[in-house]
Amino acid sequence: MDGRPVAPPGLEYLLQVNGLFMKETRSGIFQNYNTYDLFGTDGQLVYQATEQRECCGPRMDCRVANTQGYNVLNLLVPLECCSCDTKLQVSSSSGELLGYIIQEWTSFTLSFDILDPSGLVCLNVKGPGWGEGFMSDLHYKILSADRITQIGVITRVWRGLHNEMFSIKDNYTINFPMDLHVSMKAMLMASALFIDLLIEERRRRQRSQAASHR
Repeated sequence: MDGRPVAPPGLEYLLQVNGLFMKETRSGIFQNYNTYDLFGTDGQLVYQATEQRECCGPRMDCRVANTQGYNVLNLLVPLECCSCDTKLQVSSSSGELLGYIIQEWTSFTLSFDILDPSGLVCLNVKGPGWGEGFMSDLHYKILSADRITQIGVITRVWRGLHNEMFSIKDNYTINFPMDLHVSMKAMLMASALFIDLLIEERRRRQRSQAASHR
């Protein structure tokens, strides 16, 4: 063996990059599921993610495939998981559990703990504080398990006032260390998808509430 880290099937590309660019590709507000393209730092399309929506199905279900259409990553929040305690399960195409992402609210900040399959906290993603990101990029800091050292960042890219007002397609950059374990890179990719899926879930709830008051 040459000591090269082993990557889950289909995620080998993550071994050679220190970042990704994620672009939401929904066709419009009437499309009831989210779709995304994920690019490498060289602009190459490497993955595509599609939200699965079905009546009485899981609360969240998103599949990530490579450009050949083969599934490489599964993101799942069971139906019984309540909105105040959201735990995303991330697994590879072979069914291997890569870990969990647990949503938490602290001091008006949306943050996430990234856990390995045994439940050990490996990373923390700390969202922007109150008032941060107004008409500018929104940064989610990637911190070490002790929540002290910043090792990367997930950024929701500000697209300009016009696009923010009239388009629901969000863009994100994900930056992490080149030598980070490939499973943790996959978990950070899942974290960016999770952030946007939670935002869209809130939008759907607001639209439903507005419709019910008409």
